[in-house]
Amino acid sequence: MDNIVGADLYLDQVDLGRYWPENASVSCEDFLVQMREGKANIEDYSFLTPRQMNAFGLVLDAERYLPSVPLITVPQPIEAELLSVNRPDEDALVIVSGNNKFTFEVLAAVWSQGLTPAYFLLVDCSGSTVDMAMVYADFTPERLWHAVETSGLERKVKHRRMIVPGFTSSLVDDFAKATNWQVEAGPTCIIELPLFLGNHWIFSKSSEGHG
Repeated sequence: MDNIVGADLYLDQVDLGRYWPENASVSCEDFLVQMREGKANIEDYSFLTPRQMNAFGLVLDAERYLPSVPLITVPQPIEAELLSVNRPDEDALVIVSGNNKFTFEVLAAVWSQGLTPAYFLLVDCSGSTVDMAMVYADFTPERLWHAVETSGLERKVKHRRMIVPGFTSSLVDDFAKATNWQVEAGPTCIIELPLFLGNHWIFSKSSEGHG
């Protein structure tokens, strides 16, 4: 059987150091060495809160739960729609992504490791991954505005804040002008989201540590 070439999930773009506690008794670099060599468990680092243990653990243990994503050069579209996850209310997070099948599967896999309520707003990017949608100019302020307008999102949340993919960071100001929402660029790599969200990330007690 031929080996399937995997898509780049940009795992090497995750910067754990930006989330490392200032009161830590060891450096983030030493922590990573100890963990990767199996010389320590994440529970040994008592200066980490349970939420931080969970979020750091999800990054280090990503291969356990991430789906296998093949390197596909043609678009893989799914329906561009608004999805409710974990029973969101009017205060729930709004996470924006594209309508690529594999991008959504990775996002869903990461989100399934916690209990955080959210709305996923999938923008019509012609089925391209977000990085390629930026190359082809398929992830535009106009398309984001259309997604907000047609999804009924503004009737579901009382705030006007959204998190867009890190690859679209250069368009944040344009997104804000087009939608009249506060727009924040998230991380480039999806597995970084639990760390990026800080106290907004909710996890089950049974998933402390490595998820």
